[in-house]
Amino acid sequence: MSFDVSRLSVLIFDVLGTVVDERGSFRAATRAALQEAGEPDETCDALATAWLARTEELLDEAAGGEYRPMDRLSREALEHAVKATDVSLDEDALTALNAEGMRPKPWPDAAPGVGALADRFNVVALSNTTALALAEITRRGGLRWTLALSSELVGAYKPDPSVYRRALELMRVEPDQALMVASHPWDLRAAAEQGMSTALIAREGVEEADSAEEDEFDLKAGTIAELAAELL
Repeated sequence: MSFDVSRLSVLIFDVLGTVVDERGSFRAATRAALQEAGEPDETCDALATAWLARTEELLDEAAGGEYRPMDRLSREALEHAVKATDVSLDEDALTALNAEGMRPKPWPDAAPGVGALADRFNVVALSNTTALALAEITRRGGLRWTLALSSELVGAYKPDPSVYRRALELMRVEPDQALMVASHPWDLRAAAEQGMSTALIAREGVEEADSAEEDEFDLKAGTIAELAAELL
C-alpha cells in the first residue's frame, strides 16, 4: 500500500450509512411499528424508503440555510412519508417510531473494526445526527470512540467546512494528520478540501458510494474491518 499511515494520528468517521445501517434500521423500525396493525412488509418498506428519502431532502435544504436539529427534520420527514404512503399512526406511535429511527444499529463489522483501530489511533465520530442520538448509537452499538462529535455543536451540517474544521481543532491536529472515513463521496470530497486524507467504505445499499471516481480517494475498503486490516 503506497498510503503513508505513519503520519496519521486521528481517524474521523462519518456515522450514518458508514458505521450504522441506516436503511436497514429504518425498515426494521417501520416493520416493528406497523406489522401489529396488520400492514404488509411492502407498505412498511415503502414508508421506510419515503421517510429516509425525505430526511435526506430536508438535510440538503438545511445544509444551505437555517440549522434545525436532525431529530426535528426526521420527525417532519416521517410525517410527510406517512401521508405519502397513506399509513395511519397516532401521535404516540409517530414519536416512538421517530425515536427508534434516530438510533440505527451498526453494521456487523463496525464495533470490532472501530475497536481494532482505536488500539492504534484516536478514532472520532463526526455525524450530522444529534448529540443525544450519537450517544445512544454509541452506547447501544458498543462503539469505542475516542470522541463522538455531532455537527449540532457548530450549528451546521456536513459538508459545511466548519464541521470538519471543528473536529480538527478539538483533536489538536493538522489536516494532513487526519483520515476521513465515509461511505458518502460528498463527505469525503468536503474533507479533502480541508486537506484531510480520505477513505471510502463502499457499503452495499449506500448508493452514493457507486458515484466515486476510480482512485478518487486515498483508500477504499468494503467494510471497516477491511480498512483496519489495511491500516494496522
